[in-house]
Amino acid sequence: MNMSTIFAGIPSWAYVVNVTVLVLIGLVLHVTFSERSRLRRLAYRDTVTGLYNRNGLDRFWKKYNGKGNLAVMSLDLDYFKEVNDTFGHHMGDMLLRAVGKDLKRVTNKHQQAYRVGGDEFMIILKNCEPDTVEILAGLILGKICRPYYIEGQDIAITGSIGISMADGQRADQRRMQKEADVAMYRAKRLGKNRYTVYKSSKIIDIAKVEPLQVIKKKSSAN
Repeated sequence: MNMSTIFAGIPSWAYVVNVTVLVLIGLVLHVTFSERSRLRRLAYRDTVTGLYNRNGLDRFWKKYNGKGNLAVMSLDLDYFKEVNDTFGHHMGDMLLRAVGKDLKRVTNKHQQAYRVGGDEFMIILKNCEPDTVEILAGLILGKICRPYYIEGQDIAITGSIGISMADGQRADQRRMQKEADVAMYRAKRLGKNRYTVYKSSKIIDIAKVEPLQVIKKKSSAN
């Protein structure tokens, strides 16, 4: 018995129903898997900046294979609280979004920026040399310290960066992130708008970008 004989015995309406059911099942499965994939992506993305979030950072460390030199930067925005207090959280979010775009512009495929808190960011650099890390720190500070023009307001902030570096085999998430944070707070205490490097249990190599004062211009409508 061939296939044509089998299908010949099936009423046309039943054939149409079977095909329709199969198509609907396929559509439901496609939508389900697409939604799961979308939710999985959202779990690792910050909704304000579009950067990876803390979950994304943890995922990097779980997948990291320990090859090549690794650097961790801890970036904190100076004067961000004053921006929120003066202009409101809506403007603060727009500023964070603009900073996120700048971080994307200055990083490459071996460097990834993460937003891990309100105005706190982490940047991971793989297969990097110390000079490259410090050059990137200077680029980031230079980008951030230029005034941002947002909804008719010139808003100037600065950044403080702490850096921890290690070869791949000695890279450890908790230690390196703690060292980077310690160095970052040291940069703030030294006057902000600079980076410091944590090396051999001490903080050295202080570099500074000429600071700018926060510009708080009220619009004429206010």
